[in-house]
Amino acid sequence: MGKRSPAKGDNSEKKCFICGGASFSPVYKGIKSEGGLYDIKFCANCGLGRTEPFLNDAELQKIYSSSYREDDSTRFASPLEKAIALLRVQRCRRVEGLAKKGRILDVGCGRADFLLLMKERGWETSGLELDKRIEGRGKKTGMDLRFGTLDTVKFPDSHFDAVTFWHVFEHIRRPEAALAECRRVLKPGGVLVIAVPNIDSVQAKMSGKNWFHLDPPFHLYHYSAKNLTMLLDKSGFEAATVRHYSFEYNPYGFLQSIFNMPGFKRNLFYDFLRSRNIKGLSSKISIALMLLAMPVALPLSMLLSLTEAALRLGGTIEVYARKRA
Repeated sequence: MGKRSPAKGDNSEKKCFICGGASFSPVYKGIKSEGGLYDIKFCANCGLGRTEPFLNDAELQKIYSSSYREDDSTRFASPLEKAIALLRVQRCRRVEGLAKKGRILDVGCGRADFLLLMKERGWETSGLELDKRIEGRGKKTGMDLRFGTLDTVKFPDSHFDAVTFWHVFEHIRRPEAALAECRRVLKPGGVLVIAVPNIDSVQAKMSGKNWFHLDPPFHLYHYSAKNLTMLLDKSGFEAATVRHYSFEYNPYGFLQSIFNMPGFKRNLFYDFLRSRNIKGLSSKISIALMLLAMPVALPLSMLLSLTEAALRLGGTIEVYARKRA
């Protein structure tokens, strides 16, 4: 499939929705992904990145439905899944550090693992996902899990104490509308959490189009701490804190980016960790070389991720904001 024309009704020809800037220039061109070629263009004023061409709503639903995993499946091998589960508990604690315990909505909840933890901690949980099978997951777990988006599922006004987007906001085609809906459904003083890759990070600058978290066509927009907090302020939220380090995402972001830079197949090691069947002699040799390099590459990635966090230029960011009165 060659490079597509922008879908009708997308945002590819509009001004920057954050700052109103009219100048978008391509920085990363011809990124191969999902059988197509994609460019990343950046606003000259606020630095917002935009993937072109956009996926339309039908295409988004198709790719997320095809990648959704059954309830008993795992993304990674068991030891990694257990480590990730421990990190998710820290997410819960961070939300509880700012939000009053009550109702929480997780947008793009995936398998709803985070919500299940919150339910165990006494929260009333709701989740949205672009796959109809999520409703079966809801019946099994006793949680309010719905197929749809903030555009299509209407919750009551001032209903939630917290709304979270864990590496989902970069996938949303209409961010301003999503934030307006979050403001409507949140209680006064309610907490909004948005975690996204940081396009202004050290690892993004170092690895360019080889950056692990630069993921077109899935990532439609590419945010920094600066332009995301600008957007939140514009949308009626006040950022309380911005975290620049995630043990779950940042060190591996550097590691995979380092492996991408010499020209190995993009994100091959990530595929290997997800227990996929690596085919082809070339790919198997590449994995062997990566494993040989691991005693150097892994400590280096850890050091670099800590350094960029200290500089407040972390590979991913978590913004915790409150709804203004």
